[in-house]
Amino acid sequence: MRPALLRLLVLLVLIAVGAPARAETFRLSIGAGHPADAAVWITMMRDFFAAEVAKRVETKTQHKIEWVPAYGGSVCKLGECLEAVESGLLDVGELQVPFEPTKLVAFNFGYFVPFAAPDPVLAARSARKVFDTVPALRSMLDKKHNQIFLAVGTVGNYGLITTFPWQKVEELRNRKIAAAGPNIPWLQAVGAVPVQSNLNEAYNAMQTGVYEGWVMFADATVGFKLHEVAKYFTDTGFGAVPTTVITINKGVWKKLPKAVQDIMLEVGREYTEVESKAVVEKAKRSMETMKAAGVTIRVLSDAERARWAKALPDIANQRAQEIRKAGQPAEALGAYIQALKAAGAKMPRAWEIR
Repeated sequence: MRPALLRLLVLLVLIAVGAPARAETFRLSIGAGHPADAAVWITMMRDFFAAEVAKRVETKTQHKIEWVPAYGGSVCKLGECLEAVESGLLDVGELQVPFEPTKLVAFNFGYFVPFAAPDPVLAARSARKVFDTVPALRSMLDKKHNQIFLAVGTVGNYGLITTFPWQKVEELRNRKIAAAGPNIPWLQAVGAVPVQSNLNEAYNAMQTGVYEGWVMFADATVGFKLHEVAKYFTDTGFGAVPTTVITINKGVWKKLPKAVQDIMLEVGREYTEVESKAVVEKAKRSMETMKAAGVTIRVLSDAERARWAKALPDIANQRAQEIRKAGQPAEALGAYIQALKAAGAKMPRAWEIR
């Protein structure tokens, strides 16, 4: 057979069966509003999600991922990351949904059932179930915000760090206490004066008396050194809240080979479990750190927790109505409540969506 004819036959066979894909290196930016070393959910985004994706892509495909880190607000500050991923300014981002109270109100479902899930692992697994069973959430990110859902994680069990001691909820009346948007109603219910704030400014604000407390979980309290300026931490059992949503720009996603996409989705699913367990472990270490620093730590009594929970308005149904009016999937909130109950969550107040 002539060489030219042989080459032609080989080419035809390659076309028929599919020629091997060309190896490519994808250089992708990845970032968040919070710094990676202070926030465990971002630490695990860097040390597990990004690292594991890069490792598996290199070992299981002929491609490579090179990450360009953009944590700590270097590309998008808190409340800007949804738009940064949407526009392509950032390829992969952590949205931190409480800082998107309007555009992502439906994604804040964990804040609308306070005292429901003190266990971060239970909260994270329940949130993942919501994203798996309520496709409208993923569709909203895709169609409205030009991005693809990759992972969900949780922050720790919210407590209250204060510059003053207290025992009963009425002692919080007229005290200025900071919160991050969706948990402000928790404070209003007991007569505290809520102050909208964020962790990046918390240390200075607490130190200078702008406010006297923070609705915050143990690991972030230590991560942002709030225990240096406030010496009373109360485990109120407000609950762990799934605030972390990791997404990728849709245009970038379409350019990735399917094998790379599959690895990102696979690692994204694993992130929920790995990250929430890391939250638990860091919370334990943070409690020890606070104790060693002279912080007074106590657990709010069941009776006071029940009093606080009953003092709250019907947040779940109020927010469900707001979500519907915003044209977003309110069924996510009901799905979260059902997932928590199925997982055995013990609630001092029974939340139901009418």
